[in-house]
Amino acid sequence: MRTPAFLLAASLLAMLPTLPAQAAEPAAAAAPTPAPVRVVYHFDRDLDQVVHGINNIRNHLDADPQAQIVVVANGKAVTAFKQGTQTPGGYPLELMVEDLQGRGVRFEVCANTLKALALEPKQLIDGLQVVPSGVAEIARLQFREGYAYIKP
Repeated sequence: MRTPAFLLAASLLAMLPTLPAQAAEPAAAAAPTPAPVRVVYHFDRDLDQVVHGINNIRNHLDADPQAQIVVVANGKAVTAFKQGTQTPGGYPLELMVEDLQGRGVRFEVCANTLKALALEPKQLIDGLQVVPSGVAEIARLQFREGYAYIKP
């Protein structure tokens, strides 16, 4: 003999297939938009690395326009960001930087490197931010803000 509890459970299970399929759709439609990808590009060598990296960033943004990108420059790469610098092909680096800034890319330069190279921030391309330490900034972005690290 079957118990009333068993009969009740069997009756409820029998009704499940009759629930409308639309009941599950609102939850799927309300799925949150994924957070944008965050990337820090690290430039520390020379003009060639900077130009190569800027081309990487342009391609990155073409593929993922919502990406949040920060460039951190330290070491010899900082000299590439001086006003008047041109690519090996003679194109003004400043125009390449301005284009990416217009697409939301933030450029940061290491104050320690500026001091070591006897450069003043006013000698750099406009709109670059000076941070106390390039490597500390990279670590902060990775650890505290979840940025992925790319070094072209």
